[in-house]
Amino acid sequence: MKQQILFVVTALAVGLFLTLSAFGQSPATAEITLKGEIVDMHCYVTRHGGEGRGAGHAGCANACINRGVTPGFVASDGKLYMLFDEKPFSVKEKIAGLAGQQVALTGTIVERDGMRAILFKSVEPAK
Repeated sequence: MKQQILFVVTALAVGLFLTLSAFGQSPATAEITLKGEIVDMHCYVTRHGGEGRGAGHAGCANACINRGVTPGFVASDGKLYMLFDEKPFSVKEKIAGLAGQQVALTGTIVERDGMRAILFKSVEPAK
């Protein structure tokens, strides 16, 4: 009887995982900390040649994020993530003034339909 219950629970878990994967969702992952740079998505994505990041672009990126441009995060491995608060609020107050410098960002990675994002929890200057 215990083996049957274990089999049913395992089958349900696998089925849920496959269903979520089929709809472009991934099950919740563990909290992680990544090193990288906060950017404003508009300049980072639209300016060619890497002009939309780095210390030379920090003033523009911070001003854009302050005006409501979507913030992003470029991890040290080059992957780009959108930044979202754990709750449906802007993250701009939490990341104010940090664009253009190296930071350590903690949160949970989520993906849907090819879009990567981080449910942002905390950030601090990288050590």
